[in-house]
Amino acid sequence: MSVPTIFGDPIIEISLRHRGIVALPVRLVTYDRRGARRLGAVAGDEIVDVAGVVGHPAFPSTLEALVARPRGTVLNAARHALGGEDAADWSTSRYRLLAPILPPSLGVDAHHWVVGPDEELPRPSGSGEVIFEPSIAAVIFTPNEKLKKREAAKCIFGYTLMTYWSAGEDFAASLGPWIVTADEFDPDTELEVRVNGRLWASGSLAAAETSFTDAIYTAAKQAPLQSGEVFWSGVLGQRRRNARAPKPGAVVELSAEGMGTLTNKVGPRIRRRAAS
Repeated sequence: MSVPTIFGDPIIEISLRHRGIVALPVRLVTYDRRGARRLGAVAGDEIVDVAGVVGHPAFPSTLEALVARPRGTVLNAARHALGGEDAADWSTSRYRLLAPILPPSLGVDAHHWVVGPDEELPRPSGSGEVIFEPSIAAVIFTPNEKLKKREAAKCIFGYTLMTYWSAGEDFAASLGPWIVTADEFDPDTELEVRVNGRLWASGSLAAAETSFTDAIYTAAKQAPLQSGEVFWSGVLGQRRRNARAPKPGAVVELSAEGMGTLTNKVGPRIRRRAAS
């Protein structure tokens, strides 16, 4: 049987043998470690700190930095370290996941617009009915300066779940819970959307209006692309009949096999302070 690869390297397998956790294909996350964004890998119900288990001071400690260096010795070092028993010393079952990637084009001042798994979504003051658009997002690494269309798909590092939120105007996008590397992604995977536990919509990437290849190629012609940029698939899934817009307090879940479940709660409107 052939071994799956990530950019030409065998997949990273995480084995916490003495804890009885079965080895799994790598699923990369960003988690909060004492207020800092840290690169982690999912191992059963635990998270392994990747930079910690590798143990080299130059190894990327964030997913943004890893995506900027996705080939060669970096992944080789991670594979070797995560496959060893020392991974257990760098694992934790108590963690808070953050948005896996912060797109560089947004800039520091706009990163509040990106929401992570299990975060509440505060709505702008005076906003109307909440509309959300379930999708899949592709995360890229830096393409060649003269990108050819046939090369665009090779720029994709991995995929994650994504939901656009609007209420008269766009106000947030949620990402997560993790990034599945490109070789592990199944384009035929089915997505399900649930609101308060009830099926709201379902669909697959086959129904997307445009391809990631076209979107990346078109964007690269307009401006230089950076590693960590996110491209969304467009709205996936047909809304069920009589499905009402989610109200404050509603829990919205987007899930797909192998990609986890992205859960967010619709919060109350943000009230503006009266002028003094």
